[in-house]
Amino acid sequence: MKKEELLRAHGEYIQWLDTLTTLDEMTANAPYAKGKWSPNEIIMHLAEWDRFTLEQRLPNMKEGEKLERFPDFETFNAKAAALAHEQAFKETLSFAKKQRQHIIEKLQQTNEIEWDKAFYIGESKSSIRSYFTGFLEHDDHHREQISSV
Repeated sequence: MKKEELLRAHGEYIQWLDTLTTLDEMTANAPYAKGKWSPNEIIMHLAEWDRFTLEQRLPNMKEGEKLERFPDFETFNAKAAALAHEQAFKETLSFAKKQRQHIIEKLQQTNEIEWDKAFYIGESKSSIRSYFTGFLEHDDHHREQISSV
């Protein structure tokens, strides 16, 4: 995926978040299926991974860098879900949009020649392009969940 395509896809994620403003608080805070997260928890989960990426990953995505492994997913995700319970859904949406917009701005500032240079997360080889393509796949998984509401 070219830089422009990737940036456009991340912008479409923000547009999708805008469509969720029609969900009322009750629907936004009810699990989309029995035993599953609510839309509010899902969006906060996505926003918190965006925040983590902005703070911990993106500044260090440079050729040859060795970044720490991902934090424990269960713990990280549980904290994100708990944060969703502390605010209204509209606040979660606003926070999520802001985080993704910051990512887009940072990616726009990064020369495309840097996008394919390898760095490591733990023992796994990655690049800016592959990392943020994976983001879109993760977004799509959760978008499908929320579309079932």
